[in-house]
Amino acid sequence: MNTISTEQERIIFNFLKSRSCCLRCCLRFIGCRVPSCYIKPFEFATRMGYIETGDNSFSDEAPCVMCLGILQDKAQESVVAKITDKVKQKDFDCTTFTCALTVPISVKLREYIIYAYISKEINISESAVSSLRGKLHNIKDTWKLFITPQLEQTMGKRTDLSTPSPFLIETFLVYDDDEIIFEKLIKKYKDDKNKRKRKHNANTFSRKSLETLLTETTDDQLLQHFTISQIAPEKFVRADNVLCSHSSIFVGGRYNKLSRELSQTPWFVNGEKKVETSVQDLLCNPVAEAVKAESIRFLAAGREDVDVRNLHNGRPFAVELLNPRMTNITSELLAHLAANINRSTKQVQVTSGLKVLSRLDLYRLKEGEDVKTKFYRALCVCRGEPGDGLPQVENLNKLKNIEIVQKTPVRVLHRRPWIPRTRIVYEMRARWAKPEELTKLLRTAAESADRFFVLDVKTQAGTYVKEFVHGDFGRTKPSLCDFLNTEVDIVALDVTGINLNWP
Repeated sequence: MNTISTEQERIIFNFLKSRSCCLRCCLRFIGCRVPSCYIKPFEFATRMGYIETGDNSFSDEAPCVMCLGILQDKAQESVVAKITDKVKQKDFDCTTFTCALTVPISVKLREYIIYAYISKEINISESAVSSLRGKLHNIKDTWKLFITPQLEQTMGKRTDLSTPSPFLIETFLVYDDDEIIFEKLIKKYKDDKNKRKRKHNANTFSRKSLETLLTETTDDQLLQHFTISQIAPEKFVRADNVLCSHSSIFVGGRYNKLSRELSQTPWFVNGEKKVETSVQDLLCNPVAEAVKAESIRFLAAGREDVDVRNLHNGRPFAVELLNPRMTNITSELLAHLAANINRSTKQVQVTSGLKVLSRLDLYRLKEGEDVKTKFYRALCVCRGEPGDGLPQVENLNKLKNIEIVQKTPVRVLHRRPWIPRTRIVYEMRARWAKPEELTKLLRTAAESADRFFVLDVKTQAGTYVKEFVHGDFGRTKPSLCDFLNTEVDIVALDVTGINLNWP
């Protein structure tokens, strides 16, 4: 019968008690899962009749042979203090938290050894031992049950079991003599590897390799290699490290780029910064500083070249704030940040305000890279001989839904794969430039000023507009050069619209 009787549970409890296991390990081994039994284990064990009132058999003066002190109050007092100090030091304002725990690698081995001795020394069937293994309460879950209330009290935060908290506290417990217990098992592991003629690293013995080895090791082999007195620890576990992290928060909006000497992201060539600052620096750094983010990642619906402006409703963007410590981001704070950004620089302006984004918003931003349409205004010049006459640029207005094929432009071949891309130019509007439009951009002789024209174009996302104008040595087909039957070059380019529902 694959069950354990109440009487057998008591026998197993007393066996573990006599082998220097702590009270919480005794309870979790017989399958206790009521939270109160780990929060107040002595009261629970007394009420259930496992121990008598005043029983002082369980002492915290020596570490538990099974958990090394992970489930003992004496060892965990310092752990709680270290966690609390680290959280206060990092100053995360999130009101909830989630705990994660990493335990010494030998804990799993110790559990297997105890099971082997239960099978040997207690009159219990193999099926009952199998049932016992299935009832074992995980040591990490046990730890959380009694540590979490203490952390709630000391940190002034709470756990939310229904919704995982974005604030994670990871605690790494180590046992300094952890590998000493493995010496015989490691030797067996290496010998087996050598017999199978497999390559291995003699200096590593990972958690995964231990778990694999334990599944291949019988109880008899464990009894041969280990005695309970041999694995009795001399010291308690200690908290080697505590890491605090908050999941990313995304903030976004739209921006105008008003400079023709500004890259979208920091631009380095051979370690040398090519431009003083960038759109990313001007937009994202103030936000990251305000929320005390560890780092950022800039996301945008496409990008413009250094010499291209982005006007009118602006380009959609988002900034991923990694591990922010200030997480209560209000609309008032975002309005204040947007206003400060706009006051601090004339190169970039936030046009739509800022808002905290959802995952759906980010999906729309990513999806928009392929499905959105974009609007441009280009100042172009005909380079043909003056005696050839002016081309009929107005004829461009009749063209609709032109399919073009663009090989990777020469200017980006160093960072893009060499592949042809098919894009659609939906419509164009062309007119000869007015003198006042030229004076701001050019110092052109009067006799040649009549060769400039303004082109407004609506294209599919991903179209290389500069190359569509000048042809890129025939790498874009057809181009304006083909339509006008003359050499055409681009003087200045602006993005005038990005058709994306955002933010």
